[in-house]
Amino acid sequence: MGNINPQYNDRVQYILSNKDMGDIVTIEPIGWTADDKEYSRHEKYHGIFPKFSNALKFVGEAKDYIQLIKDIYGIMAEIKLTRNEKHPQTDVWTLSYYGYLDLSTYSKEDGQLSVKFNSGGLEQDLKARDAESVEVDRITTMNDTIIPELKTIDVELEGRRIFLQTKYKTNPSDNWIQLVSTSSDGNTRGCTAPVPMVLVNKSHESAQSPISGTLIDDNSWPRTGKGQGSLLFFALSDKDRDLKINFKLQFTVVMDVFDDVDNFTFYARLAKYTNGGELDNKDNIFLMMESDYNTLSEQTFNLSFNETVTVLAGESLALVFDQNVDFNNTSSQRLSIVVKNVNVSMDVNEDSFQEKSTTKAILAHELADRLVTIATNKTGAFYSDYFGRKDLGYPEDGKGAYIAFTHGFWVRQFDKEPLPQEETPISTEVKNLFKPLTTSFNEFTTSTEAILNIGVGIENFGNVERVRIEEKSFFYNKNVTIRLPNQVKNVKRTTAVDKYYSAIEIGYEKGGDYQEAFGLDEFNVKSNFSTFISRLKNIYIQISKYRADSYGMEFARRKPKTLNDTEDTSYDEDIFFLDLKKGPNDVFLQRKWQDDFAKAPTGIFSPETATNLRLSPVNAMLRHGWWISASLIKYATQKLKFGSSTANRQLKTQFVGSNEYGENDDIINSELETARFEPEEIEFEHVCDFYVMQQINGSTMILGKRVINLYGLVEFINEDNEIEKVFLMNLKPNGNGNWKVLKLNR
Repeated sequence: MGNINPQYNDRVQYILSNKDMGDIVTIEPIGWTADDKEYSRHEKYHGIFPKFSNALKFVGEAKDYIQLIKDIYGIMAEIKLTRNEKHPQTDVWTLSYYGYLDLSTYSKEDGQLSVKFNSGGLEQDLKARDAESVEVDRITTMNDTIIPELKTIDVELEGRRIFLQTKYKTNPSDNWIQLVSTSSDGNTRGCTAPVPMVLVNKSHESAQSPISGTLIDDNSWPRTGKGQGSLLFFALSDKDRDLKINFKLQFTVVMDVFDDVDNFTFYARLAKYTNGGELDNKDNIFLMMESDYNTLSEQTFNLSFNETVTVLAGESLALVFDQNVDFNNTSSQRLSIVVKNVNVSMDVNEDSFQEKSTTKAILAHELADRLVTIATNKTGAFYSDYFGRKDLGYPEDGKGAYIAFTHGFWVRQFDKEPLPQEETPISTEVKNLFKPLTTSFNEFTTSTEAILNIGVGIENFGNVERVRIEEKSFFYNKNVTIRLPNQVKNVKRTTAVDKYYSAIEIGYEKGGDYQEAFGLDEFNVKSNFSTFISRLKNIYIQISKYRADSYGMEFARRKPKTLNDTEDTSYDEDIFFLDLKKGPNDVFLQRKWQDDFAKAPTGIFSPETATNLRLSPVNAMLRHGWWISASLIKYATQKLKFGSSTANRQLKTQFVGSNEYGENDDIINSELETARFEPEEIEFEHVCDFYVMQQINGSTMILGKRVINLYGLVEFINEDNEIEKVFLMNLKPNGNGNWKVLKLNR
């Protein structure tokens, strides 16, 4: 058959379609035999996408039809090209393929209109927009089509118990103070100075370094006067707290001047102040009281303290030295005590907890659907059994049905409403810091692939295209769906080098680095493992853009709008995973260890309040096990060796019916899920006639679910005349039919 026929071919039919201009049947476009059609597995998404590379040329009525549509609607017009072929035996028109003209490639010359075509409009729209970040609560698509308001859910956050530890120590270059009292009338005098120390680690917002050199005079004793902020190491607690204070204090006392002193006392004490900023003296814990001149002359003291101190909201703490003196009424009245070689090491520890709160969130299915709708301008163009739910019309709740996402502003209970009113005077207007949850389809798929091991494809269902997200294994189905009738030719086998991995990097881009506390207890950050493969360097990288650290969410939660409506935090615009379950009424709850694990996790603080345990780096890596293990089939007794982690490597979890794994464990390769493929690529030739193409473009019902045949196994007769099964990676069906496949792991 030539490139153009003057008459309609009674076996092949080409149809051009546009929703506004209707359909026309045209003769074969020039170049259709060299359309370079190709089926190729997407490197990132793992779905298989048809491609067309050559331009087609149209003449006559078809040329006029395309030109008219372009003149009216421009390059964004959608023109579908459908190729039908009569079945060799039944003569029933059967779909060969369809595509969409790309009018941005339009040209016209010598009476011929040339234009390229693509496999689908949906793929092109998604590809053009998938990296663009959008506010997901917008009510229009990128082309201004109105869409429903964002559907959110309410999630109860019980709160994560957090171990807070604030540390202080003495600066060696500032380790002494001088207490001086004088009088001219023989009355009682006194002064107070803070123990010189500086913050080493700050987990409490109330923590501060006392100001060195501060001296406060006070003529009364016991001290009933007010304190000063410069004395305090813990200032104005925001709530009631039980602080475990542990310190060791060493110092040497020198009696510098002792003139006309009747009696005196030197004190070291832990002081508590009340009444907020008034700093009224409330309680004193006396660590040392000494009134003997000889004892204080060049003596070294070692004091220790290890007790729980209750601090109520508005109260403050100071660690101080005092001297109190009664002078003789003589001409020279002076007491000067030098405290030198001060060395203090103090920890302020707290089992910190905040009462429960509620946050808005969006379930994964709704988020993915909305991102697809906004990007493609098409509603109902998303499908996922994995994220699907019964209430959405799916036959059952998928494994990821109750994965959801929130962001810092929602966690802090900020919202778009209320907005400042126009009539509100600028001077009294309260700024609304809220910014909507903003992300892209690319960020969504990158994050969910990293943690959940999902894949993405585009399929035609009921003659309508839709984006489909499922577990990656869905796109590597182990059932035979395509059978090639003849022995293949020109076989070439090569090592799939890109499927061998020397190292694994998995987890989250953000988390574990907190201003508020040590991040050493947080487990959902990032980990690295090494494999037995050392002949090459190829790192399997799965890093989520979204966070899952309960510490980060908890710190955001502890700064709610009601208390901090003009303060921003480093978490506000970050997106967080939520691993949820249904709760009473319409409120969702976070999953705890009892929902999924055989026993309580170990190696973390407060396992009973830990969340997102299923999303830890090692548990995420195990979900990628069948992919990683492909390069380790020959090394079953070797191990994935833990390398390093920015997270809590001590966490150990054990799913029901599974082994217990620590975040820093070495994992025996044989314990990974069995590989679905071997890292061997095979290239061969096999003609793609009508019957083969019907298999390629068809689908199969497997366990009650419709699976595109391209995602199943291809069965063929190999060069040794043996039946072999493989996964399709690339196919160019024209001419001899060039196949590239990945060997099945039996």
